[in-house]
Amino acid sequence: MVVVIAGAAGIYRNQSAPDADELRATAQPTLQPTFTPATTPAPAVETEPSRDFVQLVAAGEDLFNPVLTTSDTGAAVLDKLYPRLLGQDVQTGEIVPTELAERWELAEDGRVYTFFLRDTLYWSDGQPVTAADFRFTYAALADPAVQSPYRDRTQAIAQIETPDPYTVVVTLVQPDCAVLQSLRRPLLPSHRYAPDFSDLASNPLNAAPEVSAGPFLFAGHEPGEQIVLTANPAYWRGAPPMQRWVLRTVPDAAERHRQMAEGLADLAHFSAEEMASMDPAPSDGGLTWQNVAAPAFHFLALNLADPGNPQPGRDGNGALLVQEPHPLLGERTVRQAIALGIDRARVIEQGMAGRGYALTGDVLPAIPWAHAADLALSPYDPDQARNLLESTGWRDSDGDGVRERDGERLALRLTVNADNPMRMRAAELIAADLAAVGVAVELSPATFEAAAAELIGQRTDLALLGWDNLPADPGLSAFWSSGDDAPGSGANFTSFQDAAVDAWLEEARTLPGCDLAARGELYRQVQRRVAAELPYAFLSGELPAWAHSTRWTGIAPGPWGLNGDVHAWRLAD
Repeated sequence: MVVVIAGAAGIYRNQSAPDADELRATAQPTLQPTFTPATTPAPAVETEPSRDFVQLVAAGEDLFNPVLTTSDTGAAVLDKLYPRLLGQDVQTGEIVPTELAERWELAEDGRVYTFFLRDTLYWSDGQPVTAADFRFTYAALADPAVQSPYRDRTQAIAQIETPDPYTVVVTLVQPDCAVLQSLRRPLLPSHRYAPDFSDLASNPLNAAPEVSAGPFLFAGHEPGEQIVLTANPAYWRGAPPMQRWVLRTVPDAAERHRQMAEGLADLAHFSAEEMASMDPAPSDGGLTWQNVAAPAFHFLALNLADPGNPQPGRDGNGALLVQEPHPLLGERTVRQAIALGIDRARVIEQGMAGRGYALTGDVLPAIPWAHAADLALSPYDPDQARNLLESTGWRDSDGDGVRERDGERLALRLTVNADNPMRMRAAELIAADLAAVGVAVELSPATFEAAAAELIGQRTDLALLGWDNLPADPGLSAFWSSGDDAPGSGANFTSFQDAAVDAWLEEARTLPGCDLAARGELYRQVQRRVAAELPYAFLSGELPAWAHSTRWTGIAPGPWGLNGDVHAWRLAD
């Protein structure tokens, strides 16, 4: 399981879901001018444009080891220094060859991948990049003593063999069509680390990488201030168009915007929450603004099991356990009424300041091969919500605005993290919407840590949070697997249990040949079943923004980051 529950860093944290072509066409609109930046003195005339590239980041990083770092900034630096076995298309998430692995083969049994490496890549100290670097890195990831946060990405691997310096053979425990997504970590220079990993956490290269096999070299680091990279003239494709890449730490979004607007930097990212808080919205003649759908979504989780008695979905032998249903939400009609009673368009526009788009499920439109484009958005229909509740005996007999049945009030508690203003606004709107159909919702604000613990522990009625850093292959998500219905640790914290869904998920992961069309149809079946059973009421995808200077061209951000080929970036004429 690779997805991350995120709070401020990432579980959070229109009217129709775009198909893949629409998403690509609309993911990068230019924001209209509503803001006048402060004026600055005209710069001195230069004989030629500076080839320094300055990127503003919200947080710095002091650890540059792909086995250990969890920082976005650390990842951005490592991406320019250390090679990967496999790459990823930033628009679709598709696995693609890299400068290291030119091709690969999958054995008929679906368990053995053979990767063929190029012999043209060298570390800057003259040592070749070889299969040994991959074997060392993934052995370190898998070693329990190392305590890598990415150890789960190695669980599908039974064995790694390197029959020669430019061949890697990866044998899986069982066929796993999603495993390629787990083979994309940047590779360590194994010849600069102890073979037993004894210096993995203490090696000086973690703070100041001395070698590179990428387009840049590590040139300096001022903790909390900036990281400086310089062009690598020995890179196999030649030096990149930037002489220096400076990553400057600027935590405050308004300050990042000011520096961008005044031409002091070339690139910055703004989260959806940051964009929602900007008043007025930024727009600047010297900048290109691109809204790009993030691999993230917001949801209202509806607990299907008794929150007073959470228990694993399966026993030690893998058999499904009988769950006590939630006394209210265990009834599908109630879940349907809740979904119909929420005005998602208003939640997105008012609660999230328009920094999102409506969606139908957990497989985002950016993954066209698996996204169920045929699913209709859940409509806002409070009258139908009232009719459903009435038809099943939920009536407001005493006129207090809350429905009752058999002496029980239709009252629920909504857990939300209070440290996220955008989410708090959304929770208040949802509570008001549901009150209008006779469902009493008590907001239960908590710190992100407390809210996430309550959700994962399956002790909630409703919870408003989100998923961030979603993988591009649904096979790496475990939202709906009964095997991940594990209070306190599992991703299936709504206790959703469906034997057919379990079978579809397993088949999609282990399908012989890993045909995308066949796998995609299985994931679409899962989405349809989830839409019918409503363990989540999906609220919105997320639209953060990138801003970059118009003096550079070729910058094309996607859901899974920036296009990594900096050789395609150019100074504008």
